[in-house]
Amino acid sequence: MRDDKAGELELRSFKGRPKLSEEIAGQLRQLIQGGELMPGTQLPTENAMIEQFGVSRTVVREAVAALSADGLVNARQGRGVFVANDLTQQPFRLGDSRLSERDHIVQIMELRLSLEVEAAGLAAQRRTSEDLREIEDAFERMVEAQRSGQEGAEQDFAFHLRIAEATQNTYIAKFIRYLGPFIIPRPARRTVTGGEREVYLEGLTQEHANIRDAIADQDEAAAIEAMRIHLSRGLALNRSLVQS
Repeated sequence: MRDDKAGELELRSFKGRPKLSEEIAGQLRQLIQGGELMPGTQLPTENAMIEQFGVSRTVVREAVAALSADGLVNARQGRGVFVANDLTQQPFRLGDSRLSERDHIVQIMELRLSLEVEAAGLAAQRRTSEDLREIEDAFERMVEAQRSGQEGAEQDFAFHLRIAEATQNTYIAKFIRYLGPFIIPRPARRTVTGGEREVYLEGLTQEHANIRDAIADQDEAAAIEAMRIHLSRGLALNRSLVQS
């Protein structure tokens, strides 16, 4: 294991560029994940990084704080900041500055397809009367939001969360809740206008209604297929509206 300081690493200056702390955190993250900064290695001192990167103390502290929040480094009182000994204990987060908007949408929707399709089947099997009321209420709120001209993403997410809760699987529900409304793709909601928007919203409403009805009928196969169709069409449409 290397225990030498990283003060001699060739670090690039980001002076004058936007989001400096993110750029610096990103460069250090690459060095850590690429093995150039091994577990236990001490990062350059704050003053050394200020000089090497050509930025302010605040920017350096923000970058280190971001790495710490990701579980990549930890501070030792009076000694400095070191690469974490266990790099496997990193929190899951949505959002990666290295991904284009299109790639972000594709990967989020692929994640949802791998999880929510089967979740719909479980919800159809296990839903209670109370679950069904919650799903129906979320559906009506979503439809009303769309009719009133709102984007409706929050209400759309609430509908999918109610389905996750109806699986009676604590981890599925917690994971969907943790991901939050960011899993709902926005390009179609923001860019489709005029008559095309009305057709789009009608189709969206029908897709959600099909999912709701299959769960109400406790038809596992129909619920799985309805969710698959809904998420697959959403992926295709939103991907087509975003440049690579």
